[in-house]
Amino acid sequence: MTSRGVKGSRRVRGRLVLLAGASVLLLTLLPVGEPDGGGPNALSPPSPAQSTTSTTTDQQPTEPPATTTATTTIPPIEAVIPLTVDTVIDRIAPSVGFVLTQQGTGSGVVISDELLVTNAHVVWPDQAVSLVFRNGATFKGRVLAIDPFVDLAVVDISRLSRKPPPLALGSTEGIASGDELWIVGYPNPFEFTPEPTVDLGEVTGLIDWEFSGVRWVSVAAPAIGGQSGGAVVDAAGRLVGISTFGSTSSLTSIGIDDVVARVEEMLAGNPVRGLEPRSIPHAGARRTWDVGLEGEWDQQLFIGWLPATIDVTLAAAGTGLELAARTIDGTQLAEGTERLEFRPGFAFPVVVAAESRRQSAGQIDASLPLIAYTDPDHGRVLSRVGTAIGVYDVGRDRDFFYLDLPSGEDVTITIESAARTHLWVYDPDGEVVAEDVDESGFIGSSAAVQINAGIAGRYIVALENSLSTVSGYSVVTR
Repeated sequence: MTSRGVKGSRRVRGRLVLLAGASVLLLTLLPVGEPDGGGPNALSPPSPAQSTTSTTTDQQPTEPPATTTATTTIPPIEAVIPLTVDTVIDRIAPSVGFVLTQQGTGSGVVISDELLVTNAHVVWPDQAVSLVFRNGATFKGRVLAIDPFVDLAVVDISRLSRKPPPLALGSTEGIASGDELWIVGYPNPFEFTPEPTVDLGEVTGLIDWEFSGVRWVSVAAPAIGGQSGGAVVDAAGRLVGISTFGSTSSLTSIGIDDVVARVEEMLAGNPVRGLEPRSIPHAGARRTWDVGLEGEWDQQLFIGWLPATIDVTLAAAGTGLELAARTIDGTQLAEGTERLEFRPGFAFPVVVAAESRRQSAGQIDASLPLIAYTDPDHGRVLSRVGTAIGVYDVGRDRDFFYLDLPSGEDVTITIESAARTHLWVYDPDGEVVAEDVDESGFIGSSAAVQINAGIAGRYIVALENSLSTVSGYSVVTR
């Protein structure tokens, strides 16, 4: 989306595009990054292969901050006065940081002396991010944990010396349709001197979506690229939501009550709905990998932290292997069969997908090392009646599940997700027996099919995310 730099303008109402996620993913803790003003590289994207030893002499590796809520450091609500555009810039924007990663930019909100909150899709899969604040402070903060189920991430800012004050916390309980809310974030900058964008919009709805388990606030204001993870505040300046996704006329945010609750769970290491922790690996790179695929529903992923200006070649040997190089959010860089050549540009990391139209085995050889990613959502067995939770780990991620059915059994399969999902069901002979596509990615939309098991055996439930990275879903069978 295009940056506009709008100052306090009203927007017409529009439909919401929302991306949620699933499970808490605890990342390996890195030492806290450079303090503000920590050298010429303070604003550079952090290297995934960075040392786990601090580069500054006055720093020592620390444990995660003990404080898990912002309530002890938040100024009293009585001290907050009604806002204007100028007071938003002066009093709210300083506590909203510009977030820079190897994939792009976003926003983040200071909620305590130790913590900044942003979206999971802003930081994933980095383990450290660069931050810039309006007071001139720059900082490399470590990512403590992410929860892609509701698209949240927590960044440690405990060693930031010129720390902006945390925003006062409000609540979604006091919000109603028609209320005016302010949205503060950093759109994609044309120059590397980010300036916040401020928009004013009316609440169009509060949505308690059972799938996500949190309350969402929809506002008639544009969702501008780079605003993800920014602040949504009420007329008194209290933080009531974290910006997530939207369209050119509507934006959605995660209600602050659920943000605080999720942050506490994430820092305590409590998994969401029992889903396995996962992270994209940064070690074990090789140039040659064996590939084995069950069928057209299968996909094997490789991750490459590749230089921007060097051509990369891939060669595939085997029975019908198809290759694609993409960005982490699924944007296609190149595709082919026997040989693939591309230049990564500034896409980090590059995802190489090996696919096939049938059962296939073979080998790929790359001119630069790649890392294999083992997807835990490949080949799990579904209950005849029940719900399974999964995660789209990258854009255009393809997952599949097994469903054992007797002959003549009727079953309905529904994919609940805010991501755009393509759903297929294959019979034991590998033939497609049902297919549906949810192209909207809106709350309340889903891909769903009903089948009758013509033959007994193991059916394949396959699904692909056609939107972007870091999104959760549930597979409901009944």
